[in-house]
Amino acid sequence: MVFKKKYNFKVILSLLLLSVNCEAQNFDSLFVELNSLKTDKEKIDVFYKTLLQSEKTKQEFDPQLRKFDFIATKFIDEKDQAYALLKKGDFLHSKRDDKSAFKFYYGSLSLYEKLGDKENESRVHYKIGVAMNNVKNYTKAPFHFYTSLKFATEIKDTDLIADNHAAIGLCYKDEKKIDSSVFHHMIALKCRTDMKKDKAIASSYNDLGVAYKMAENYELALDYLVKALVLREKIKDKKGVAGACINIGNTLKRLKRYREAQKYFIRGIDMSRELKHITYLYNGLGGRAENSFYLGDYKQSAADYMVYNEGQDSLYAENLKAQLSELEISYQSEKKDAEIVLQQEQIKTKTVQNSKQKILIVASCIALAMALIAIFVVYRSYRQNKKNAAILAAKNHLIEEKNKEITDSINYAQLIQQSLLASKEMLDKNLESYFIIYKPKDIVSGDFYWASETPKGFLVACVDCTGHGVPGAFMSLIGKENLDKALAKTVSPGEILQELNISVKRSLNQNNAGGNKDGMDAAVLRIEKDKNGNAKVTYAGANRPLYILKKDLSGVEEITATKQAIGGFTKNEQIFTEHSIQVEKGDTLVITTDGYADQFGSETNKKLTTKRFKELLVSVKAKSADEQMQTLNDFFTIWKGHREQIDDLLVIGINV
Repeated sequence: MVFKKKYNFKVILSLLLLSVNCEAQNFDSLFVELNSLKTDKEKIDVFYKTLLQSEKTKQEFDPQLRKFDFIATKFIDEKDQAYALLKKGDFLHSKRDDKSAFKFYYGSLSLYEKLGDKENESRVHYKIGVAMNNVKNYTKAPFHFYTSLKFATEIKDTDLIADNHAAIGLCYKDEKKIDSSVFHHMIALKCRTDMKKDKAIASSYNDLGVAYKMAENYELALDYLVKALVLREKIKDKKGVAGACINIGNTLKRLKRYREAQKYFIRGIDMSRELKHITYLYNGLGGRAENSFYLGDYKQSAADYMVYNEGQDSLYAENLKAQLSELEISYQSEKKDAEIVLQQEQIKTKTVQNSKQKILIVASCIALAMALIAIFVVYRSYRQNKKNAAILAAKNHLIEEKNKEITDSINYAQLIQQSLLASKEMLDKNLESYFIIYKPKDIVSGDFYWASETPKGFLVACVDCTGHGVPGAFMSLIGKENLDKALAKTVSPGEILQELNISVKRSLNQNNAGGNKDGMDAAVLRIEKDKNGNAKVTYAGANRPLYILKKDLSGVEEITATKQAIGGFTKNEQIFTEHSIQVEKGDTLVITTDGYADQFGSETNKKLTTKRFKELLVSVKAKSADEQMQTLNDFFTIWKGHREQIDDLLVIGINV
């Protein structure tokens, strides 16, 4: 028996040595292969692809990495040097050594910046952001994602634009800023939908579902998670299907739909086992354990909890192993730093000895220096004036650069804001004849228009938020998002304004004594057309009326709004009166913010006023939509003259 154990040990040892020798031979042949490749980029790709296919640790690769680093020092093209640094960063990131990866990512970024390669700058910033997020640096990660997003927008890389918005959304989710998270995930979803990339679209659906689940909006979360599952089943993404099933199970559990949840848990757990995906498996087991308890299946609950707890212990051990590996890396780094400090101290000692010898030389030079002082004093005045001029020029240049950066950021914000407005395609599809005059006072606006198709007619809204410029734009994003949420509950204009009032106050913490009092005015229409071209219009307004130009009447019919704003001092229980109006083909509906009527102008610098605005509407009643828009535009331009526009402006006209 003893002999047999020894024999087995020798066999195992022989196999291990053979495995090591084979791997060593493979790496020897790899470097032979690299020498045969024509381009440096090919060498980089082949080398790191080979390393990534091996399960060895980073430390075990040190000899090969040092050998390849030596080869990389001979690369002539700086773009290849940058690429080599980038791939080494990717390799270290794959081995969970993000702290070491940063050194190579930043080295790569520096070279790409020098080369002016915006495409690769954008990609490196994105990778740094991902690595920062992995080490839980939630301050720097968004900075790199936003920087990557800026470059990606300049080069029109839609893939990278979507990825950055998705990554920013995940950062905000981790910080429990759900509204901001949803905002960026929605942009990512729109980009991916435009590109028709099903796998990425499914990922965005899943991200939105998880965000809404964290916000405890379980119905909306379930809707997005089911969309993700359907799409992942279509493209046969097994890993994605497993994750979606477990997320749906946990959401249904929150909704107390335990029997439905159990089906999804079973499917997700079975697929996770098949795929050997440990994280999904333990998440599924933990969820099913709790769900089984609620169903009264205590035996299944206990069994799942037992496996789940064992798994958590195993994951803890893996994390501990990773932390010990990081400590070892840190120790080696500190050891090298100590050696450098020792060398510096030795150099410092030699420097002191040399300085004593130099004292005699310096003393002999002092006499000559004194003679030169007189000349220097005269010359200094001239130099100082020149230096002051250069400093002033540099400061002016810095101010210009900062102004440009701020303007560029606001211009990009304008692109985002415009993408969230109702699309021309949807408006053209649902409105035969209409015009929109939209003039922000600054680059971005506190006014915005919104629309949506519903089974009970077409919804159109005109909204005027507190402020203009950047503060107004932030308010407009809050307004748009909460209009979308209100639409999920009702298509009634009055109820939409009630929901909007409650959700805006919640978003701005206005239910607390210390909350701000910002808000918005709004007009909402629902248009239901019949086969003869006539329409039933349902209207509700918060401080913004509806103007109707009847084809057979000479004046303007005004439907007054409820005299309360959305948000601010308005109570949660506020009701916004709803009006139902029959209009005929040829009638015109107009909703507007106060920017047009409040503009100062003319030779006497008077306010344009609502009365004059109504007279203008009467004067253009018989014209086409394009002519109506042109006349109103021209009048406003002439009235304003060279004066500053005082507020954002929005006028929407709909010819029935």
